[in-house]
Formats: sequence, structure tokens, C-alpha cells
Amino acid sequence: MNQREKQGKPFNFFHFDIDLEAGPCTARRIKGCGAGYEYAAVAPNGDIYPCHQFVGNLNYKLGDVHNISKKNLMRDFFDNNIILNEACKTCWVKYFCGGGCAANNFNFNQNIREPYETACEMEKKRVECAIAVQAVLSV
Repeated sequence: MNQREKQGKPFNFFHFDIDLEAGPCTARRIKGCGAGYEYAAVAPNGDIYPCHQFVGNLNYKLGDVHNISKKNLMRDFFDNNIILNEACKTCWVKYFCGGGCAANNFNFNQNIREPYETACEMEKKRVECAIAVQAVLSV
């Protein structure tokens, strides 16, 4: 990536495109994604879920297009953040991550608030590499 940049043939790799000086916006820093409270997914049959990755999981069905019945689930997603999450409190990358993907957390740990460890390690490596790329390009 650095070599291509120096050759005048840069390319954008979304996962390395982070602002190391200002970082993401405050909401993104604390929350990560907005699944279940900022946005939702509507399945073809009209069922509503916190995000597309929860479609079909009836425990996370928020209702349907005619009746949103489980608004208490929205609060669970809203409260899923790095301030309340013990595992995130000491993580050096938390402000770039926001706590990870709730669906991944659920799928691997059966708990939207328990970060999926492999995803955490991948995020740390991604940010580490992004810092390295930007450091090399800055000289």
C-alpha cells in the first residue's frame, strides 16, 4: 500500500482509512454501530430486527411493519456501549471500535455485550496497521 502510494498509484483500503488525529465522531466512539436503536432491518416478510445479521432470530425480533412490540430490546442495544462494557474499559482501541458488532458478540458468546475476542484482536491489528501505514507515509 505504501509502495503504491509512493508510485503515485494509491488505493483506498476502507479498513485502514481512519482519522488518527480526530478519530471517529463521538457517537461512533462510544457506541460503534447503531443497530437496534438508530436503525433496523426489515425482512422480506415485514419482520423488524436490530440489524440484518439478526434476521430470523426470533429473540431479537422487534416486531413487524404493522406492530413494533419489543421496544425494550432497543434499550438493550442503546445501553451496549464501551462505557458500560467492562471488557472495553481498558482496551486501547475502544474509541475506534465502539464495542464491536452486537451480532458477532451474540453469535459467538450468546450476549450482545460480551465482545467476540477474535473480532477484538482483528480490530486491534487493523488499527495498528493503519497507524503504521500512516506513520510511514508521513515521512
